[in-house]
Amino acid sequence: MLRNVGLGDPVIYYSDSAFGYSLEPNQKLERLRDSTVTINESGLRSLQTWENTDKKKILFLGDSVTYGGSYVTDEDIFSELICKDMLEYVCGNAGVNGYGVLNMVMRSRFDTVIDDADIVVFTVVPGDFKRGLTTIKHLPYFVGKPSGILTNLFPAVAETINFTSYKFHVGNSISKSNDHGEWTPPDHSRESVEFALEMLNDEVNRLESQNKQVFVFLSPQKNDPNFSEEIASIIDSNLLLNYEKYYMRGDFLNQDEYFYDSVHYETAGHSKVASKIIEMFSELNLK
Repeated sequence: MLRNVGLGDPVIYYSDSAFGYSLEPNQKLERLRDSTVTINESGLRSLQTWENTDKKKILFLGDSVTYGGSYVTDEDIFSELICKDMLEYVCGNAGVNGYGVLNMVMRSRFDTVIDDADIVVFTVVPGDFKRGLTTIKHLPYFVGKPSGILTNLFPAVAETINFTSYKFHVGNSISKSNDHGEWTPPDHSRESVEFALEMLNDEVNRLESQNKQVFVFLSPQKNDPNFSEEIASIIDSNLLLNYEKYYMRGDFLNQDEYFYDSVHYETAGHSKVASKIIEMFSELNLK
């Protein structure tokens, strides 16, 4: 039954010392809701080849929102919809589950496979600015093909156990209880956000010095489409100040139908985002 809903053939990642981790190239998987997930030869979620093309290239850097989820099929994620309309371009989706802004910046800086993009779009959510540099060891993802007796006999069950153990912190209830008695740990959320904004700005400047067009799209939480929450407001104001017409504010994602959960998109959300990005590109004569 679990195999029937798309479990048992997980997406495979590899660890990287600079940007934490990324998707292993050359994968095609059948996942949740009969969705197909295709990772091309460059480790990008895309139905198009990134290498050996004469077309201009659009690169989307982001987290799981950009990646699109294993419950949305390739053709329906916003990066594919954009290049279905803008035929003169190839789109590469470098969204990776669990990425923070620092992962995106380091990937942009050090992954030479994707450094030939003509247009770079950082697609972020407010929570990305507080994550720091995430690593694969803290996440429930597979590095290399899963192996072992249980996995070989019952791959869907093994994947479910792996994810459930992570989600509900099995094994962490004692060693990571977060009970510090009367002492309250300091909260450096604001400092981490300010640092991430600084690092993002430095990377945008570096890319622009190479004559690339760079955009930043801030996607909201479902319950905060106008970025009213304190940290979200700080990020929104900073991006607007620094990037002006190259900043897209996702306040148009203001209907429940756009969301799969509190932050990820349903197909309607992907369609809405694609149309807005296409509209922005058209206004700037990039289409």
